[in-house]
Amino acid sequence: MWPLLLTVGVVGAGAVVFTLFTGNERIRRTLRNMPAKKIGELSDDERAKIVGRVRALGEALEAPISGRRCVAYSVSVVEQEQNASHIRETKAVAFVVEDGSGRALVDPTAARIAIDGGPSVQTGTLHDPTPAAEDLLLRHGKRPRHGVLYREAVITDGESIAVLGAGTREPDPDAPPTEAYRGDARTRLRLTSSRKYPLVISDDPSALK
Repeated sequence: MWPLLLTVGVVGAGAVVFTLFTGNERIRRTLRNMPAKKIGELSDDERAKIVGRVRALGEALEAPISGRRCVAYSVSVVEQEQNASHIRETKAVAFVVEDGSGRALVDPTAARIAIDGGPSVQTGTLHDPTPAAEDLLLRHGKRPRHGVLYREAVITDGESIAVLGAGTREPDPDAPPTEAYRGDARTRLRLTSSRKYPLVISDDPSALK
């Protein structure tokens, strides 16, 4: 989904955003340089990139600034007076990725997540922090104040994403009854992070190839 950018005191905001979010470029570049493979073709412990649609499982997250329902969000806060000091909060819950050949259950624990949504953003100038923004600051031990830049991005149900990692096959009780899925046992791939192969997740359009 497109990022949501909320600003209080917009002077210098462009430089702050550039400094803060270039850190995700390594994740984007890793995914961009790998060709995608079909979920149904992958074996146990085979490291590969998959690209497909997100399907939410159970209770979704609520993004802290906008309240949008999602499976993952990333929100950052920069105090413009300091230009580099910031809060960053990224959370995700388990979700499924489908690509037509099979399904993968993604456990995002310890994953490296870059949520981008492309170049378009929604912007607005606020004279005072919203209650949701105040709650975010207080949760991180900061007092609500002017001159703060908020940036939020989410991954929602139905969105296309890329995931790089290795997994294992397991029975899939929720797989649809279709011949498109390999084998009679109807399995899915469970992707989890390991020390050797941490999961890498992004919705950047350049990674979805």
